[in-house]
Amino acid sequence: MKRFFYLASLFMLTFLVSCGPDPEKSRMYLNQGIDYHYASQPEEAIEMFQKAIDVDENNFEAWYYLGCAYLNTYKKQDAKNCWLKAVEIKPDYADAYFNIGLLYRMDKDYEMSCYYFGLADKYGRANMEDYLRHCN
Repeated sequence: MKRFFYLASLFMLTFLVSCGPDPEKSRMYLNQGIDYHYASQPEEAIEMFQKAIDVDENNFEAWYYLGCAYLNTYKKQDAKNCWLKAVEIKPDYADAYFNIGLLYRMDKDYEMSCYYFGLADKYGRANMEDYLRHCN
């Protein structure tokens, strides 16, 4: 009987520990995804970034890079949604704001483009002068 309770307790402890986010494992998947991304293998990159998010849904970098990979597969709306999720998690994430601004500029929505470029500049993205020069 004691052995049963010992094993049950051990099982519950293992179960509870494995249920939460695992930032180290998420970082491992993120790094693999970045390698695929820079090797121009967007489908493999998407798979790794999604695994990173599955392990830790608050990994803002995985959301950011997932958006980049989606853009490389011409899925602009999915890319924008990922970048919006990244800034929801990390509101001062300048690179995500910048990329959203680029999407709006591609769609010739210059008002929204300027808005997001302004946020990127506010949060410290370097060399924003050229992007903001036509904004009010």
